[in-house]
Amino acid sequence: MRTDQRQAALFATGKLKIPLVLAGLLALTACTSTNSGLTTVYYTVPGTTAQQINDGIARRGPQNGHAIGTTETRMTPKIKTRRQNGQCSAESVVVLLDITVTLPRWSQLDQADSGTQSGFQGLSRHVEEHEQQHVEISQKYARLIEQTLLQEPPQKTCSQLLKRSRATFRRLFEEHNQEQRNFDAAERRDIKIRLSSLGYTE
Repeated sequence: MRTDQRQAALFATGKLKIPLVLAGLLALTACTSTNSGLTTVYYTVPGTTAQQINDGIARRGPQNGHAIGTTETRMTPKIKTRRQNGQCSAESVVVLLDITVTLPRWSQLDQADSGTQSGFQGLSRHVEEHEQQHVEISQKYARLIEQTLLQEPPQKTCSQLLKRSRATFRRLFEEHNQEQRNFDAAERRDIKIRLSSLGYTE
């Protein structure tokens, strides 16, 4: 019995961004994976008053100052196919992912009054927790995508298998995006209250 193995080309890629915006949450999308490189970068925000810090975010923050924190990710599924008994099936599936999380770093907060310190320390924790939730949702879907693509039924040709796999990836990727949007919607009220207490207005 002859078995032929072939490494398929990268057949689908997603690059998405989730920003935590100043006046609420902008519901976009994100994605990650079990095979991922995670990088956290910080932008420096000077200021000792809420107004100065808010102005610093507007000048230096991601999304041209319209976001406090962002998660940027790229998801790329990769499939290894195998021909056996006249059919092509998936032998292995790996989802490659690069994630970059951007967060603020208050450079003069230790010089601020206690109320300002407490408020922006709390905001930092909230932003970090929020971005981590996006990462975890994406990791869950990356595992699901790997498992689902591996279970695609064998096809007569590998081209047919990859075509089905692309369609499956797109479907699951959109389900992932919807869960990310639902998470942002659930968070919107809480973040608006927190931001309003720190001087932001719609």
